[in-house]
Amino acid sequence: MLLFLDVDGPLIPFGAADHAYPVHDGPPVPVVEHPLLTRVDPALGHRLAALGCELVWATTWMDEANAVLAPWLGLPTLPVVRRAGRGRTARPAALEDPPAGHLGRGTGLRVGGRRDR
Repeated sequence: MLLFLDVDGPLIPFGAADHAYPVHDGPPVPVVEHPLLTRVDPALGHRLAALGCELVWATTWMDEANAVLAPWLGLPTLPVVRRAGRGRTARPAALEDPPAGHLGRGTGLRVGGRRDR
């Protein structure tokens, strides 16, 4: 089974009423370029790997998910769903129905934020 994984929301928490978010320590990565990275609990990588799904990045982070988040989470390099369209505001193709080019490989689940963005 494929698990299409977004970053902003599922891994980096947002929306806390008191704006209090956890701060986690992880392996050395360029946190200066990613100031919200310390919100990501590095233990989530082990939990995601234990699901037994094929993990696929479906995020606007694109290749940065592998460069920054995968090492932080202790995950290997994962496939990245390419965005439909161009520019930072383009939607990842995994947000389309069905995820273009991926569901032919098996059943898929999407863990992500709101679909209306």
